[in-house]
Amino acid sequence: MDISPLLVIFGACAVIFAILLHSGTRGRRGRIPPGTGKSTEIVVAGLASVNIAGVLGLLWFAAAMLVYDGVMVVELVICAVLIAVLAMTTGGAFALKRHRKTKAAVALLAVAALPAIAVYGFLLYLDSHPIDMR
Repeated sequence: MDISPLLVIFGACAVIFAILLHSGTRGRRGRIPPGTGKSTEIVVAGLASVNIAGVLGLLWFAAAMLVYDGVMVVELVICAVLIAVLAMTTGGAFALKRHRKTKAAVALLAVAALPAIAVYGFLLYLDSHPIDMR
């Protein structure tokens, strides 16, 4: 039985989402800043988990490329740049959230998460409709 890498990434996304939700609610007990509520925390945790799972997916892709295809410098540099951009964007959003600029953090996470969500959708489409290369 072959485990789909996409399924593993979705599972990692769900685990990261749960961890972020738990750590976000634990850290703010008793002091809820004005303008932020439970729904905002859920949105931030969901978008951040998509971005972190995107970083893990890119790492998996780069490792698989190294194992099966060898060193492909241009493709590995592209993966490294995408990983760095996603990680810096997610870190910047967490910094904005810490400084109580939650709406800006949500906007930054959404901008970074939309391409990741589009890629996930495309991979799901390819998984159910494989390309015939004949």
